[in-house]
Amino acid sequence: MISPELQVLLEPLERFETIRRKAARLGDRLADLSYANPYGGIQQRARTVLMETLREERLLDLQYSPFGGKTQIRRTVADNLRESHELPFAFNDVVLTPGAMAGLQLALRVAGRPGDEVIIPVPCWLDYPLYARSLGLVPVTVPLTPGRFDIDLTAVAGKISERTCALVFSQPANPTGRSYGPMAMRGLAEVMDQAEQRLGCQMTLVADETHRDFVADGEFWSPCAWWHRTVLVYSFGKYHFMQGQRLGYVAVSPHHPFRKDLAEELVSWTRITGLATPTSLMQRAVPRLLSLRYSQEWLVKWRRRFVDELSARGYDVVPPDATMFLYVRTPSPYDDFEFVQKLATAGLLVLPAPVFHHRGYFRLSLTGSEPMLERALSILGRFAP
Repeated sequence: MISPELQVLLEPLERFETIRRKAARLGDRLADLSYANPYGGIQQRARTVLMETLREERLLDLQYSPFGGKTQIRRTVADNLRESHELPFAFNDVVLTPGAMAGLQLALRVAGRPGDEVIIPVPCWLDYPLYARSLGLVPVTVPLTPGRFDIDLTAVAGKISERTCALVFSQPANPTGRSYGPMAMRGLAEVMDQAEQRLGCQMTLVADETHRDFVADGEFWSPCAWWHRTVLVYSFGKYHFMQGQRLGYVAVSPHHPFRKDLAEELVSWTRITGLATPTSLMQRAVPRLLSLRYSQEWLVKWRRRFVDELSARGYDVVPPDATMFLYVRTPSPYDDFEFVQKLATAGLLVLPAPVFHHRGYFRLSLTGSEPMLERALSILGRFAP
C-alpha cells in the first residue's frame, strides 16, 4: 500500500496529468512542451544503429545477460568514461541499467540505510525525493539560490547532519538548465569534506549526468573530479532521442574508497530488486551509440530565440547553460497550476514548478516540432506579464 508520504510526493505530477489528458483532446492544435519527447523523432543515425544491431545474428544474441550487463559492453562504457572524465574507470565500475531511473534507484540503495538523510537541492528532477522516501531514506530539500539557481553552499552546509548519507543532484541541472562549473564543484566538495570532519558522517555524491551531452564541448564538469565517493548515473535515451528504449548505467568513481565492494553491491541489487539489465538488443547497440555525435545548432538556436523573445515580452527566464529545458517565472498574479491550466486551454503544455518541488516557475522543453515551438511563443506572448 502506498504510504501518505509517497502520496504527497506523487500528487503534483498526477494533478498535471489531469490537465494534460484534457488538453490532449486538442490533437494537432496542441503544442506539447511538457516532457522531453522529441517530436522530430529518434536521431536517424541512432535508428540505423538499432536496425543494424537487430540484423546481426549472433549465438544467444537476444537471450539473458549477466546481472550488471555483459562484460564486453561494460568495458566499452568504461573506456568511454575514461576518455570523457579522465579517470581510470574499469568494466566492473559500470553497471548497466534499464535507464537512468533504475540507475538512481540503485545508487540511492547503496548510499545509505533506512533512516539516513539525503540532501536534494531544489528545484530538482521530480522523483529524487520520491525514490529516497520509497527506500526509507529521508529527503532533505535545500533551495538553490534565487534568480540564477546556483548551488547554495551555505544552505547545503546547514542541512548536513550526522545522519546525512548522500547528496543527489543533476549536472547539468533539470529543470533549470544550469551547468555548474569547476568553482561550484570544488566548493561543494569542500563543504561536504568539512561536514564529514565535523559530524563524522560519510557522504555519497549521486550525480545524475543524464543531460551532459547537451553542454557545449569542453564546458561540462563532472563532480567525480572533486569528490571521490561519487556515483554517476547516465541515460543514453536523451541524447539519441529514444528515451523509451530504457538504456543507461550507474558507475562508481575509480577513486571511491570502497570501489570494488560498492560495484559488487550494485550488481547484487539488480537481482534483489528485479531491475535487471537493459535488453540484450540495447546492450549490443551501446558501442555504436557511443560513437555517434550530433550537431546542437538547432537547440542553441531555439534556446536563444526563446530566451530573447520571452525576456523581451517581460518574462523572467533563468539563464540556461545546457539541457533542452527553460525555467521561467510564472507571471503575477497567477498560481503555478492556474497559469499552466490557462496555457493548456490555449493549446500549450508546460510543467509547473511544484512538480519539481518548487514554486513560482514553469518548465518548457525545446523538443517540440518547429510549428509547436512557433505556436508556443505566440501563446506565451498572449499571457506575457
